[in-house]
Amino acid sequence: MDIIFEDPFLLAINKPAGLSSESGLASHPSAENEALQLVVARSARPDIKLYLRAVHRLDRASSGVLLLAKSKSVLSNLMAQFERHTVEKVYLVEVVAVPPEADGTLRHFLKRTPDGKLALVFDEQVSGSQAAELRYRILEKTGGGARLEIFPATGRFHQIRAQLAHIGCPIVGDTRYGGPFWQEHAIKLHACRLSVEHPKSGEPLVLEAPLPENW
Repeated sequence: MDIIFEDPFLLAINKPAGLSSESGLASHPSAENEALQLVVARSARPDIKLYLRAVHRLDRASSGVLLLAKSKSVLSNLMAQFERHTVEKVYLVEVVAVPPEADGTLRHFLKRTPDGKLALVFDEQVSGSQAAELRYRILEKTGGGARLEIFPATGRFHQIRAQLAHIGCPIVGDTRYGGPFWQEHAIKLHACRLSVEHPKSGEPLVLEAPLPENW
């Protein structure tokens, strides 16, 4: 995997599609474990146990900027920024149909299915649902579809995937939400830019990840 930025406090990688963000009980590999092995291999003291935790999540099938903390205090600082909604996130997607407007805002209410694997989208609030909002902009039309720039205002589970599918524009590869198959464990959803405040210096830190070559 490609390292975007690294210092003594944090690590940012360009996560490839197919890796989970966090390590857990699942049998498939995680970006957290892969990044830790990379850091250990490059360490002057590989015998010392290192700390590395994902600050946020990207869907396994998506790619792009993933930020990891090298200490618990840095993790707490960065997670607090996400909770305060001061982090700026920008995504690129390819969808199978052209949205009705060149630049628009989607406002819905999302709720997980009982098994927790999918997000259901509602135009009005229902019991157990949460407000979800994103803005999109058409960058270019691609055949019958389009490439979009996405600016999420909230960070709900499968938000971008579910909201775009709800308006008839599922993401290429996202068979769970009605899109056509593209390749195994991958959809055309890419976290291209993440802007945070550095947890130690307080300076703005803008992290950018180029699109996968197979796009």
